[in-house]
Amino acid sequence: MTQTATLSGNDIAIAKSLVPALKEHGKEITTIFYATLFRDYPELLNIFNHNNQRAGLQQEALATAVYEAVANLDHLENILPVVKHIAHKHCSLGVQPEHYPIVGEYLTMAVQQVLGEQATPEILSIWKRAYNVIADAFIQLEQEIYRQGAEQPGGWSGFKSFVVKRKEQEGEGLIALYLEPEDGETLPAYEPGQYVCVRAQIDKFYHLRQYSLTEAPGKKHFRIGVKREGQEGSHAGKVSSYLHEQASQGDVLELSCPGGVFTLDHTLPRPVVLLGAGIGITPLLSMLYTLRERQPERTAVLGYAVRNGEYHAFADEIAHLVRDNEQVSATIFYEQPAVEDEQVGRFDRAGRIDAAWLQEQVSLDSEVYLCGPHGFMQGILTTLLKQGLKPEQLHYEIFGPALAFAVPQE
Repeated sequence: MTQTATLSGNDIAIAKSLVPALKEHGKEITTIFYATLFRDYPELLNIFNHNNQRAGLQQEALATAVYEAVANLDHLENILPVVKHIAHKHCSLGVQPEHYPIVGEYLTMAVQQVLGEQATPEILSIWKRAYNVIADAFIQLEQEIYRQGAEQPGGWSGFKSFVVKRKEQEGEGLIALYLEPEDGETLPAYEPGQYVCVRAQIDKFYHLRQYSLTEAPGKKHFRIGVKREGQEGSHAGKVSSYLHEQASQGDVLELSCPGGVFTLDHTLPRPVVLLGAGIGITPLLSMLYTLRERQPERTAVLGYAVRNGEYHAFADEIAHLVRDNEQVSATIFYEQPAVEDEQVGRFDRAGRIDAAWLQEQVSLDSEVYLCGPHGFMQGILTTLLKQGLKPEQLHYEIFGPALAFAVPQE
């Protein structure tokens, strides 16, 4: 990924001199970029999560991606993990090479508007070439992801029609959808922790959202967990509201091929720790099923935090998985247990996952997989790094724009 053939050493130095300004004004640049892009291409708005747009998370994530890419222009391999994460997201949304010139044009206009006189003709010329180098790196990686997805047994490109076979309530505000391919073909294998993108036509536009696969691969169906996002009215999640309120047995939805880089390495013998909060249980559940099938001898610890019994998703399945494998242990945390929760006894500890429990349960040779809200992730990662784990032992998935999440430093 060192595609700097169109840039001289001096060009790269000039481009990298923009990094402080891009970092300082990045969110302003990307806010203007999205506003003008969506004004002229309103159909593109529906690719993105509206709540993330309103909260500024998408703008912040793009700003981070821009200045990190420019800062590593001569060594893009340094940010390869981040590039892979974004590329998989792009492929699930159907991003194509022809989209990159459009993005480049509007991003350049935003840079020019915000930086003003600092964006001289020479700098803008180098900026455009630097953007093309970065775009080419993404395009090449994404075309390879598309190729692998289409050529694998049972794979496809673009979106494929699936029939809703079952719809089940799994705790307050969460449903599970069982989806089978309309053509009856065999499904492709996927890695535990990966997701599919659902494309639904709502209000004349297609809206796209990613949802984790919640079982081990090898079945005739995909199962996804869908949390109802946002509040009522205009701030409600478009796709999640549609799936909760309107999707029913027999309906047809379009899905992308499975993708994502937050995956369990089931070749390692080291202990595995799965830490989730709320909807974050969904990819971890796929990992638990896969451990049972492929590595029943591997020690695994699950820590799962929810508000109370009403929000305890997949409770029976988790209990069954733990009972079936003596190498797996689970601690269920209820932050605000109700009186009936105390009586039923389906949780182990009141409160949140804390440093004392992590110290007790997470050995220094563990591989740790985390998924949940930003605050949960921030606290867990900071604590584990302080307790002596290395960054390479910590694997995590953020629901939402990952680059808007500040990763703690060791």
